Amino acid sequence: MKKLLARLVLISFALITAACNNTGFTSEQKSSEVPSSSTSVASSSSEKSSSSNTSSKSYSSNYQLSTANGLKVYFKEQGARIDKIEYNGKQIAKDGFTVGRVANRIANAKFTLNGTQYNVTPNDRPNSLHGGGSSWQGPFATANWKTEEQTASSIKYKIVSADKDDGYPGEMTMYVTYTLTEAGELSIEYSATTTKDTLCNPTNHLFIDINGNRSYNNVKLQINADSYNPLNNNKIPTGEIKSVVGTNFDYLEEKALKGDRSIQYDHNYVLNHTTKGDYMKAATLTGTQFKVDVYTDRPGIQLYKDDNGNVCLETQMLPDAINHPEFDAYGTTILRAGETFTSKTTYHFSKLGA
Repeated sequence: MKKLLARLVLISFALITAACNNTGFTSEQKSSEVPSSSTSVASSSSEKSSSSNTSSKSYSSNYQLSTANGLKVYFKEQGARIDKIEYNGKQIAKDGFTVGRVANRIANAKFTLNGTQYNVTPNDRPNSLHGGGSSWQGPFATANWKTEEQTASSIKYKIVSADKDDGYPGEMTMYVTYTLTEAGELSIEYSATTTKDTLCNPTNHLFIDINGNRSYNNVKLQINADSYNPLNNNKIPTGEIKSVVGTNFDYLEEKALKGDRSIQYDHNYVLNHTTKGDYMKAATLTGTQFKVDVYTDRPGIQLYKDDNGNVCLETQMLPDAINHPEFDAYGTTILRAGETFTSKTTYHFSKLGA
């Protein structure tokens, strides 16, 4: 009798296993399904990250947007970041983390708002860089954002920054929405509110290696800006808005990017907006196979070049604007309680000759 019961149990288990296999899906395949879309937009997928990651490096999901012609953009919740961008299998950009509350530097890590002086975290002594915090990237870049919404063409992240976080007044709620079109346009839309008057100047710190070979050879740059902000020895704007003509900063016409390490770029360009706040083409970075056009409604764009073949084109308000009333004509970094901050930047990736 015992042998008969054991045989019946084995037969039952085999029948159940066969029925499960007939569904045609593994558990991993089911979790990565995305609803179909009838519109002509980029496709997306979501895949779980490894559980072996440390807590500071773990993410609830890696999310991907892609186009039919081979452009793929991967995201992570830490820093609401663009993890990497691939075009036809070649990685051409990476590590585009969200910067905030305030991009770039605040001189001596302090500012005065409504008659009150606020001291924010110095992480680029004596200055505060990208919102302060313990990393030069800033607190928004190291925080784990919440994924609010995922569609076939977009992903939306949310963060809530408490009152007095790194010294900033007001509880700030910010959303970052990425959208990818079949034309290769990766748009970044920011939205923020605050419970108290505060500062708001987010950006994305995307590292672009347009040729995917960690080299500045055969890379061309054009920036739609007649002027830039000279810096003092602490990388704080002097307050001057200087013409680029006759300097190493002149990229009004497209030309080879100066790759010489003796030429350091970590400067803001004052864009040639015809109307304050208009959405315009700010810059173009061109390689041998691909190029990227940058569009923004911000008045400035930071050109940063590292020693590893990466270029950053960070759209922003003018650096340290809260401490430079002479920059007020270009807009403000002050966000008032009851108001909503919005901004949009687009990186348009395309193939040459396509």
